Amino acid sequence: MKRANNKVRLGSPRVVATLLITVLLVGSSIIGVAYKFVDDIAISVSANHSSIDVHGINASLLNARRAPEVLSNEIRIGGLLHALSETVKLMPDQSCLTVSVEGQRITTVKPNLPVIPASNMKLITASAALEVLGPDYVFTTKVVGVSEGSQIVGDLWLVGGGDPVLSTVGYPATESYPTLHPTNIGALIDALVAAGITEITGSIVGDESRYDTERFTPSLGLGVRTTEVGPLGALLLNDGVVLASPIKPDQPALSAAQEFLRLLNERGIVVRGVAKIGTASVDLPVVASINSAPLSAIVEEMLTNSDNNTAELLLKEIGLQKMATGTRIAGAQVVQTTLQEMGLVIDGLVIVDGSGLDRGNRATCALLTSLLERDGGFGVLGSGLAIAGQTGTLHDLLADTTASDRLHAKTGTLTGAKALSGYVMYAPDKAAMFSLILNGSGVSNQGEYRPIWNSLANSLGSLSEHPSVTDIAP
Repeated sequence: MKRANNKVRLGSPRVVATLLITVLLVGSSIIGVAYKFVDDIAISVSANHSSIDVHGINASLLNARRAPEVLSNEIRIGGLLHALSETVKLMPDQSCLTVSVEGQRITTVKPNLPVIPASNMKLITASAALEVLGPDYVFTTKVVGVSEGSQIVGDLWLVGGGDPVLSTVGYPATESYPTLHPTNIGALIDALVAAGITEITGSIVGDESRYDTERFTPSLGLGVRTTEVGPLGALLLNDGVVLASPIKPDQPALSAAQEFLRLLNERGIVVRGVAKIGTASVDLPVVASINSAPLSAIVEEMLTNSDNNTAELLLKEIGLQKMATGTRIAGAQVVQTTLQEMGLVIDGLVIVDGSGLDRGNRATCALLTSLLERDGGFGVLGSGLAIAGQTGTLHDLLADTTASDRLHAKTGTLTGAKALSGYVMYAPDKAAMFSLILNGSGVSNQGEYRPIWNSLANSLGSLSEHPSVTDIAP
């Protein structure tokens, strides 16, 4: 018995060795479990690539902070990855998907495949316009002429400044998606009345010389022209619509001059001449002018309602500002250059127009997600997106998903193309970014795209900031 007691005496080398071996074995087990968590998180959800990188912790190997972070990611992100794998199974071959959470691309399916983006092209146009012009930029519409007392002697020139939301008071109520921040042309007439003008001895002349007179992208189909976009011009009132006529005139500046003349007469200002078009002399004095809402609001209008005219005029405006020519081609060149200067990868990008109506456009899910990541969901770009079940082109979509009113996105639709890019809020200051572009026969049919959209929205809607490391840590 004494011999046995001596063998297990506390502090003996054998006991110490046994304790050390036990600690090492337990430590190895913890490390092994942690490794298994990390390895499980990097699950594949496509033949292409899908993974999440778990950030390292500045702590010792056996520090108690390591297991909570791994476990938090396993529960939150691992569950999302599993749900997204079901979405991926529904996608057509010629399609792409990227999902970004907390700075990591956790799911990527053909992210660099150039696809037809449809109206998701507006995210690219908006980003470039905000970078080139700035969020506070405004469009100015003015009237110029020679005033003497209560008269405008000769012609009064209505000079277009490229304002895409120039409207009469009654026009927004006639739109399927009413203009959010219209510029009321009636304010110009208010200014003339306030100045005491009662008569114009000449004509009302519409001046659209700020941009070129290309009314449509040449490759657009006839079924798209006038119904979805244009005719375009730097003086575009009510999207070129004359409220008394079912057909848009071919010359938007002329129709704007006609509408302005009518409004002048309604306010009691006599116009001796007629409505026509021309180019004003640069030395004519400004009689009155009005500014649009800032560009940040114009972009919101464009993204929420998918306003095609706005996108095309923004493209011409950035072409004018950077290359001194207000054309679609110049604007497209500026967009390419601007995105590169922003440090974005534009491989595969093809810009034919600003709205995405042209089928020759190409973009990648990787690029669109990069733009959204740059904005973070809390900048001008994110603030302008339609909200599921509430606003714009999403007002009657995705309301019954778990993401519901937390999903903000830009839609896009063409025959054979359906797009949805945006973000889902999962905490007051956190959002998951995504870009999903479907290409292929029949994808724009509700029976094809809605199950995929719903699956994506439900997956992203399940993401939470809990359990966080703080929740799990001892």
